[in-house]
Amino acid sequence: MEQKIFSQFQKMIETTMVVGDLFSGSIARAAESISSTLLAGGTIFSCGDKSGVLAAELLTNYLTSGFEIERPGFPALNINQLSAASPNMSQLSTLLSIHAQSTDLLVVTSAGDNAPQLITAVEAAIERGMTIVLLSGQNDDKLVGTIGYNDVQISTAEFSGQLAVLAQIEIIQCVSALIDDKILGGM
Repeated sequence: MEQKIFSQFQKMIETTMVVGDLFSGSIARAAESISSTLLAGGTIFSCGDKSGVLAAELLTNYLTSGFEIERPGFPALNINQLSAASPNMSQLSTLLSIHAQSTDLLVVTSAGDNAPQLITAVEAAIERGMTIVLLSGQNDDKLVGTIGYNDVQISTAEFSGQLAVLAQIEIIQCVSALIDDKILGGM
């Protein structure tokens, strides 16, 4: 039993090291894009699928409530929560079409496998002229193919299961710390 516990934590530590090593540039670009959007008066929309919903909700919570420091909230909406009562697969894209503007940004956290509702949400964001930050998973080639050159993509495809979730949460936490630092000057 103790060896299994040790092995589990070892995998988590290795994942953390890989995330920090491979994604630091992309994480910095994501934080810069989100910070710029907020400083320009835009709103951050987030959505995800399956386990990606957790990371999307976490980002919205950090933006609206603060990450590690007490501060006023930033404008952010998790569209998964807004569409929770609707069984309609296109509800995410419908909400973006209604509420989002070209000055806003969409953060998408995917659990992988090209979720159709995420693809339509990204397409709706593109139609609105929004910037996109995509945390993609395994087998997300179609989803990755929808974003543009100026968007940010961070692929967690090399991780599987709970390690992919851990990687996305660590990325969201790092991005949130960088946003607070950029906007509030490292308070």
